[in-house]
Amino acid sequence: MIRTMPASAEEKQLGHHSISLCICTMNRPEDLTKCLESVFQSNVTPDEVIVSDDSPDPEPTKAVVKNYPAVTYQTGPRLGLGPNRNACIRRVKSTHLMFIDDDVCVPPDCFETAYALIEQTPESVITGYEMKHRSWEGEGTVKKILPHNADFWGTMKIPVGDSDCCSVVMNSTIFPVSLFKEALFDECLRYGYEELDIARHAVALGYKIVHRDNLWVNHYQSLVDRASNWDRVLASQLYTTAKAYFFYEKSLLKALTYTVVAPLKMTAGLIKQKDPKAVQKGVKATVSAYQHFFSRKEKGFVSKRKPYSLAKASR
Repeated sequence: MIRTMPASAEEKQLGHHSISLCICTMNRPEDLTKCLESVFQSNVTPDEVIVSDDSPDPEPTKAVVKNYPAVTYQTGPRLGLGPNRNACIRRVKSTHLMFIDDDVCVPPDCFETAYALIEQTPESVITGYEMKHRSWEGEGTVKKILPHNADFWGTMKIPVGDSDCCSVVMNSTIFPVSLFKEALFDECLRYGYEELDIARHAVALGYKIVHRDNLWVNHYQSLVDRASNWDRVLASQLYTTAKAYFFYEKSLLKALTYTVVAPLKMTAGLIKQKDPKAVQKGVKATVSAYQHFFSRKEKGFVSKRKPYSLAKASR
């Protein structure tokens, strides 16, 4: 039986905290149907669900949302994930916010767990993990994705603890809405690395990120529009890493070293993978990264509270 929203105060168990669930979607009505079904079949449901649609043709998404009267539908800015996430943020009414992709399904106890975790650390960013299902690698291919800090090159591969966590798994993260009064997602980031950037920004502003292994989701990675965004991921990695060294860590030497060496390393890696367009992709990613760097406009760009060292995250 599909539940209505919001959950009762008794079901939330404690306190005055509330959760807005934001789902950014584009061209995936079938995936979105499964996603919303899992949300409304949860033991406890969020206070608010927002679907922000970047699809060129909104009608298929609207047809899905009509089956869920408690969902708020809005047309997204159609400028990529960073701007679409910010469009959601401007609409939320709750004390806390969660983002999930349109190809994510939540377990029945997801929000029940989320409310309990908020009561424990209401001012922290709380992140969990996702079970990533990749159908193109064969049936039954599942991998547990935990938060990892970035190495010097911007690759998220360093295991974290609560004392040095500078990253999140976006699909299983609870943000206090207070964070977004000081920082928004970088709108230069159309696809890729926006979760690492907002995590670094949060830490720079004095927020603590804690990992909890009882908060998780299933991510059934859709192939729709995925391949077309791969080149954007390369540019996003270069841009966010250089940005972190220059603005968050405030290390001019590290930033300059990275901006010179990293594009060469990235291109060499593509050549090693025998990509026939390796040089072209490397140049395109580098140019895009520089363009991002000089056109950034997000709110609260520099730390307002204290200097932020990325020493642990980039060792």
